[in-house]
Amino acid sequence: MQYRRAMRLGFVMLVVICAMAGVAGGQEAKPRAGAELVGTQAKEWTVGPEWANSKPLQLSDLHGRVVMVRFWTDRCRFCAASLPAMQKLADEFRKKPVTFVGLYHSKPRGSERPWREAVARAKEFGVRFPIAYDHMWKTVRAWWLEGGQRRASSSSFVIGADGRIVFVHPGPMFCPGEDCDDAQANSGYEGVRGAIRGALVDLD
Repeated sequence: MQYRRAMRLGFVMLVVICAMAGVAGGQEAKPRAGAELVGTQAKEWTVGPEWANSKPLQLSDLHGRVVMVRFWTDRCRFCAASLPAMQKLADEFRKKPVTFVGLYHSKPRGSERPWREAVARAKEFGVRFPIAYDHMWKTVRAWWLEGGQRRASSSSFVIGADGRIVFVHPGPMFCPGEDCDDAQANSGYEGVRGAIRGALVDLD
């Protein structure tokens, strides 16, 4: 078990270091926004009763599983790329103990849009993993926006089976190379993917 934990930690740290670089060779790497959250306990999400593709879930219900959470909105071109990418990851890890959750927040901030419109938009993106409504940005504020200067609200988190955050993607977009020609978005996708794989090491 200690050996697996060491291997997991080494793998995740490698993923984080590579993802934090995210710049062309020869340039000085800057810490990725949200890196300071890695290793901290993820807070319980606070969402409304609206869920699609699942019964209502609590993060505490998923203890013992790896969890990936993406904050998204239906009027965001970055989410239009990232949600299908997240579904691609969900398909890849469908036989593994990983749960994917999309937490919707309505824009502009302070507005409330019909949940059915968000669900319809998610279906257009091909989403089949659980989604829920983060009313008034309660969870995205608690998890992300209150932590400092954040450029995008559409952040993503990979949470280990022990409930601790192992990786943060600060947004606004990630997607695989075959689906979008954007080196930074490709790097983000591989960072998320690698973090999930690393977090699964303890559960093998």
